[in-house]
Amino acid sequence: LLLLPLFGAGGFTLLYQAAPYMIITPRKYNFDRSPADLNLPYEKIAVQTRDSLTLHGYWVHRPGRTAKATIILLHGVGACKERWLSTAAWLWENGYETVLLDSRAHGESGGDYCTYGFYEKYDVAAIVDFVEKQKPGSKTGVWGNSMGGAIAVQALALDPRLQFGIVQSTFADFRTIVFDYQQRRLKIPWQWFADKAIEEAETMARFDADSIRPVEAARHIRQPMLLAHGSADDRIKVDYGRDIFA
Repeated sequence: LLLLPLFGAGGFTLLYQAAPYMIITPRKYNFDRSPADLNLPYEKIAVQTRDSLTLHGYWVHRPGRTAKATIILLHGVGACKERWLSTAAWLWENGYETVLLDSRAHGESGGDYCTYGFYEKYDVAAIVDFVEKQKPGSKTGVWGNSMGGAIAVQALALDPRLQFGIVQSTFADFRTIVFDYQQRRLKIPWQWFADKAIEEAETMARFDADSIRPVEAARHIRQPMLLAHGSADDRIKVDYGRDIFA
């Protein structure tokens, strides 16, 4: 009984030290699948970011200039490009090309840290550069889910070359969603704990957490956008989708 408080304090200390890494270092994995498994014509691609990382992905293409548009597909935190394969197949059947990328610090792509759009919005601009070289003059849009949706919102606000966006089930504010996940996963109810973890994560990954606010970025979007969020979502509150839409 005398040792229980000591063990509890030790466990809390370890969790306190691990929390920043839990935010910015997601597990990296890929599914053992490729567009070839769905009989899609594709090429493996590597895109250089402005800070010299290499993003790896697939370009699922159509012959010549027959595509209606090219859609950049952005996955959620801890996921990978292969999550989008069935969607890419459906889009290809309906006349669209797609680019499926592992986000930085995910899958096969480079980078040690995930920053939820702080750097990733510029990564999307690098992908647009790639698309324009492959298909000059083609229409380009972005489709993101969860974290990828937050990146998509920020990228649409940044880059007018993106002509449309589809955003699914994303958060409105970085600090708020970190606290939400802390409460749900770690059962720790204190905002100061989340704030301290974010502060450490900012130092490690060199980003500004307060600038990651899709709800603010949405004010600057002029392109047409479809925003979808399920009311039964138990991870990211549907109210955040409503806030971004408003």
